[in-house]
Amino acid sequence: MPSSSTTEKRSSAKLLLALSALALGCSRNETPARAKAEPAAIVATPEPSPAPSETAPPPPAPEATDGPPAPVAESGPPAPEGAALAPLDTVSAERLLGEVRRLGGKGTLVNAWASWCGPCKHEIPMLERFAEKYASAGIHVVLVSLDEPADREKAAAFLKERKLVLTSYLAERPLGPFKQGMNPRWPGMLPASFLYDSTGALRYFWGGEAFEGEVAPVLDAFAAGKRIQGEAVPAIGVE
Repeated sequence: MPSSSTTEKRSSAKLLLALSALALGCSRNETPARAKAEPAAIVATPEPSPAPSETAPPPPAPEATDGPPAPVAESGPPAPEGAALAPLDTVSAERLLGEVRRLGGKGTLVNAWASWCGPCKHEIPMLERFAEKYASAGIHVVLVSLDEPADREKAAAFLKERKLVLTSYLAERPLGPFKQGMNPRWPGMLPASFLYDSTGALRYFWGGEAFEGEVAPVLDAFAAGKRIQGEAVPAIGVE
């Protein structure tokens, strides 16, 4: 019969293994198992509509030019708050949340992905359906790639091959501040989805691959004007 000291050592090792698996999420070499999500926390209190004075006017349209469009810069100063972003623009978390506020409506579902992440590819058809289904309810869907800046063309090829109409941006480096700005509780697993309201406040977070039966009820409640607040993160089992 193992001693109490041996049992404690085994328990500590299992706990460390669970924490390591959670932090890694989807990697280039492995795909995490299906994660069991916690149920959505939905409060059925109608959400008040913002006062007219709180709604920002749409940004002015850019002037037309006769020449070809300028290539997307690898890096540079962020665009001013309120200006529209171009596909695969490099964005900080603050700039991305500025885009959420610019889009307005009910809010925006942001999905973090990468061209090398298998589960991310599984989510794309679902996200496209959501974009079409919830557009009339004022819910937008955008993507943000965590591909390396040197792999920008791989991310662009991924979007082109699948003829995706969803706009995608590229996360600014270093990733630490980006993850902290998106959600301090996000260790960086991919895919990951974030539901923000029109003010840029995080309402719901899905860490790891999310499935339609887990996401749709939250979006339905959000579209109906109910207050929601919660998260669904992988539950790592330790035997």
